[in-house]
Amino acid sequence: MPVGLSEREAAQRLAARGRPPRRRTGRSYASIVRANVLTVFNAILAGFGTVTLIFGDWRDALFLGVIVANSGIGITQEVRAKRALDRLSLLVAPRARVVREQREREVPLEEIVPGDLALVAPGEQVLADGRLLAATDLRLDESILSGESEPAAREIGEEVRSGAFVLEGTGVFEVTAVGAESFAVRLTGEARSFRHPRSPLERAINRLLYALVAVVLALGALLGYSLYHRHVPIYTAVSTSTAGVVSMIPEGLVVLVSLTYAVAAVRMSRRGILAQQLNAIESLASVDTICIDKTGTLTESTLRVIDILPAADVSEEWLRSVLGEAAASASARNATLRAIADALPAQGQTPLGEVPFSSGRRWSAVALRDGALFLGAPGRFALGPLHARAQELQREGRRVLAIASGRSPLPEDPDEQPPAGLTPLGLVVLAEELRPGARETIAFLRREGVEIRVLSGDAPQTVAAIARDVGIPVTGVLDGESLPSDLAELGVVATQATVVGRISPEGKRAFVQALDEQGHYVAMIGDGVNDVPALKSSRLAIAQSSGTQMARSVADLVLRTSCLSPGTSRACRCWWPRGAGHCAICSEWPSST
Repeated sequence: MPVGLSEREAAQRLAARGRPPRRRTGRSYASIVRANVLTVFNAILAGFGTVTLIFGDWRDALFLGVIVANSGIGITQEVRAKRALDRLSLLVAPRARVVREQREREVPLEEIVPGDLALVAPGEQVLADGRLLAATDLRLDESILSGESEPAAREIGEEVRSGAFVLEGTGVFEVTAVGAESFAVRLTGEARSFRHPRSPLERAINRLLYALVAVVLALGALLGYSLYHRHVPIYTAVSTSTAGVVSMIPEGLVVLVSLTYAVAAVRMSRRGILAQQLNAIESLASVDTICIDKTGTLTESTLRVIDILPAADVSEEWLRSVLGEAAASASARNATLRAIADALPAQGQTPLGEVPFSSGRRWSAVALRDGALFLGAPGRFALGPLHARAQELQREGRRVLAIASGRSPLPEDPDEQPPAGLTPLGLVVLAEELRPGARETIAFLRREGVEIRVLSGDAPQTVAAIARDVGIPVTGVLDGESLPSDLAELGVVATQATVVGRISPEGKRAFVQALDEQGHYVAMIGDGVNDVPALKSSRLAIAQSSGTQMARSVADLVLRTSCLSPGTSRACRCWWPRGAGHCAICSEWPSST
């Protein structure tokens, strides 16, 4: 066990750095107030109200209550959405395992300091940037940072970045940056800025108000001139002028729009959608193009078996039986073996020997009573006629696993290459698991005439394969590394292609901006840190509550995942806390449906 920092050293470094501010899980209260108070409508009424209070009777300024009502409706609903997300974030607040004084302990994220030795194991998240001091078959899922769903192997001396998840292996790294200095926060620094895109209806109302201001000023000048020639006292002149011009402002229209937004927000919350900005409700109706991230949005982090191709002299039924038994018998299952076990349920047996999968070998094996089964990358086995088919499937973006049989016992110290003399049995074709309802959602959007673009850090052909799986027409496949830098040129390309792979976070933002320049009303759906720049640039930003806090903080709509009320099997839908016994996540009583 390494020594690590002493508790005293850690406390001194924490004091010197200062405890970081609490991480924002959604929009700030200040941004909510600004969005609902600083409007053209409120500015016009506030101007006339101020003049009335200075020169007239305060009772003539009661129309200022419309400002309070209009702003209050929006602020109340958006604060409720923020608090619902805050409650969810508190329940999943991360903690890190660090070594201090040769003892392992858990500390909150806010108490990690540079110099700490942090431990990571499968299923855990990397909570700070650092340099690896020890690594055993360490593979990370960095999809929320880069969009690349392929696991990244990391060795001693390499850098790890906050936000990644550990898929396999273990590691120890020395923390080099936390909080505001970490890679994830620096990447999404722009997410901290205020964002409030106006919906089409709001823009139309603002244009109407600007036109009315011009008319009001002209009529006000004529009325003032008339009152001046009549030598009317200033008290009466102000009251008369205000009554004449304020009546031209459509106060009822603006309040009605706010009430409609609020009612729609409540109804959508019952369906699991939190509106962080009320005008997003109306923006949904104007969207004609949706840009979707693949990993975490269209797909889950798990794999699924989509086909099994036996060799010429092997029956598919027998191969399925052998595969299911081998997967059920393996004691150390990676994502591939879990997918096979789920697709081919079978009764397992105690293995006589095992070779676990590693990123270096790229193959694994399990020995059973009837022999040993080897699984791995097609390039590791002599497949004969199956080799061409495996290459074709890989070019189409599929994950292909070769299956071969051999004799026991397995080598105690396996080399990079599997043993010679193996008999090829077939191929297993895998793909990422689609999110529930993905196909149905895409089909609905297409029926409504909405165009869909898939943007991902994965290989273009892999992204195209998933797009086809969910029903998105693949009319063009682009490599994000070769996209034109000029927005006009990019706009032409963006209107023709439906799939872009190997695209960076900045590339996603430029792609969204280019579509906007072409006159499209663009919505962006994403869940990772790498999606934040595009979410910020879109007309409508949508994130999942299971995504990163950065993505949720800039989103206009947050799609909340369903949960179960403690002690029951019934789903609940939250809106506001209602007392003891409600769901710990949603703060809502169990639903009867």
